[in-house]
Amino acid sequence: MAENTTDIYSRVKALIDEGETSEIEFKSANGGFPGSFWESYSAFANTNGGTIVLGVAEKNGRLFFDGLTEETATQYKKNFWDCAHNRGKINACLPRESDVKMAQIDNSYILICYIPRASYEIRPVYIGSNPFGNTYRRNHEGDYRCTDAEVRRMFADAEHDRHPQDGRILVGFDFDRDIDIESLHQYRQTLASLQPSHPPTPGSVSAIWIS
Repeated sequence: MAENTTDIYSRVKALIDEGETSEIEFKSANGGFPGSFWESYSAFANTNGGTIVLGVAEKNGRLFFDGLTEETATQYKKNFWDCAHNRGKINACLPRESDVKMAQIDNSYILICYIPRASYEIRPVYIGSNPFGNTYRRNHEGDYRCTDAEVRRMFADAEHDRHPQDGRILVGFDFDRDIDIESLHQYRQTLASLQPSHPPTPGSVSAIWIS
């Protein structure tokens, strides 16, 4: 059943009054669950998050309800969750149960889907099994396909988030060969002048005494 409450009614009215923005997307669903829904899902997840309102059409800058029945909106909600949990459709299921709601406005039902922003370690969020050519970002009022370079950057950011560079163990590293002693001395002198009372952390560069 739709959550036909004052709060959700006010929320939907506010979304419609605001119109499409970088964080709101309206999609008609008269002809079935739109495939472009997942492009917006990917775009919102890879940018700042956003809300997709299914069952509202935009024509000439105006918004019109599709007139979806409760039965149809319920089926679309099921379709959403089936696909969201299908790694062959989208690689990450981000919304919680409370993020997807049905609402009734006048005599029409709509489906409101809030898509959270994905964390760096999850990005890129993409359609299907291949991130290249199937990853999107949100820009102003549209969804734009990411270039291969942008996708690689997301993977690099995710790897850095999981394994920060300053926490890596350097294989084959040799202190005497790979450390510039003069630069290390300058670092220690700078640190001592800026924070004379700061005790060096055992094992840190600032704790190493170079004679």
